[in-house]
Amino acid sequence: MIDDIDEKQEPVERWISFYLGEERYAVEVKKVREILRIHNIVPVPGAADYVLGITNIRGSVVTVIDGRSRMHLTQKKQDKLSRVVIIEYYNEFIGIVVDSVADVIDLPASAIDINPKINSHEGEKYIRGVVSSQSGLIIILDIERFLGCEQNTALAMGF
Repeated sequence: MIDDIDEKQEPVERWISFYLGEERYAVEVKKVREILRIHNIVPVPGAADYVLGITNIRGSVVTVIDGRSRMHLTQKKQDKLSRVVIIEYYNEFIGIVVDSVADVIDLPASAIDINPKINSHEGEKYIRGVVSSQSGLIIILDIERFLGCEQNTALAMGF
């Protein structure tokens, strides 16, 4: 459990945690460019069903995907807690809409169970591992797999 680990024994990495439904997920801080409120997402005809569209962030066109759709979760209307987590991915920026952002956590690599026994759904292929904490499980996303085809989608759309 992460709460029981002495962080002085091994290096730790920082993670941003967020919610999609009842589940708490995390992605490495070093891959997150910024976290924004949702605004002006323009749909793109013919895009994959999990691509909400594109938006302009300080002059850069950013593809925005729906985290719930990507993880094959039921849809929920966006609300005041919903955010777009902007990820830097192969010199491109891609936004992921999440239900809410939780906090920043420090994790040593040994805290991540990389062989979780998850009898889950289609989104399981995007899971790198899980971490147990006093507040419950935190699912560590494999962001490269999660965004794998978005790079090609963004490039194919000319962004």
